[in-house]
Amino acid sequence: MLRKALERVLEFPAIYNLNQMIGQPTVRRYVQLVSEEIPVGAEMSVVDIGCGTGASRAVINARYHGIDINPSYIEAARRNHADADFTAMDGTKLIFADDSFDQAMSIATTHHLDDSQLQAMTAEALRVVRPGGAFHIIDAILPMNPRELFKERFFRMDRGRFPRRLDELQRVVSYSGHVARQRVLNGPLHDVAYLRLVPLAAAGAKGAV
Repeated sequence: MLRKALERVLEFPAIYNLNQMIGQPTVRRYVQLVSEEIPVGAEMSVVDIGCGTGASRAVINARYHGIDINPSYIEAARRNHADADFTAMDGTKLIFADDSFDQAMSIATTHHLDDSQLQAMTAEALRVVRPGGAFHIIDAILPMNPRELFKERFFRMDRGRFPRRLDELQRVVSYSGHVARQRVLNGPLHDVAYLRLVPLAAAGAKGAV
């Protein structure tokens, strides 16, 4: 009962933003991975799936389109970032045409999705990315060191009901795309994973050369 009440409270943009401030050690790792791993430029376009209130806009130097299933988050994002586009949308059912963006990204979203939803989001992200682009996933994972029980218990209290270990995350997304690169940053609250996914067909063609 208490957990459900807390989850409802976090649907409010102001509380969501406060939660982001509390989790700054993890957020800083998200920002580091975005800046070091996602190749963007002012002339490029990026779709951010599960954008929340749009905080990632500040670290993306590109034509940015954020989507989130929560309309309240999208309203807040539009108020805070007039230089970007935001749409309330289900990330597993994107309305964009094929090859609409140079890159796709998702931060702190996978642990809110069950396996079938995550596979669908991955497939949709890769569908809307142009050839040569990728789907970049950044999210907290269960600790790499199983002895770090505090980090595991802390993450399992999150309103996202599907925390995964790195190998579990890789296994699920690999049904829809090829993991071309992975990286993990350890942190005091969470370990944070980065996965770069490309279409399975593109990975197969590259391997055949």
